Amino acid sequence: MKKLSIATLIAVLIAMAAPAMAANYLANPRSMIFHYASCRTIKKTSNFIPIGSRQEAVDAGYRPCKVCNP
Repeated sequence: MKKLSIATLIAVLIAMAAPAMAANYLANPRSMIFHYASCRTIKKTSNFIPIGSRQEAVDAGYRPCKVCNP
């Protein structure tokens, strides 16, 4: 029973993280900076919106992160 609970918890956590990780880029509307989804500076994905492409982010007025340099 304990193994089932742990497996269920892991599945739920993965499902919650999947939408943010599906996008190649994440953009912060407050700072107007976009990042690779794997950028080490991203702490809370809830503060970001997914962006499909680099060009889409640039066209929307976002500038690239200086750490991950997308």
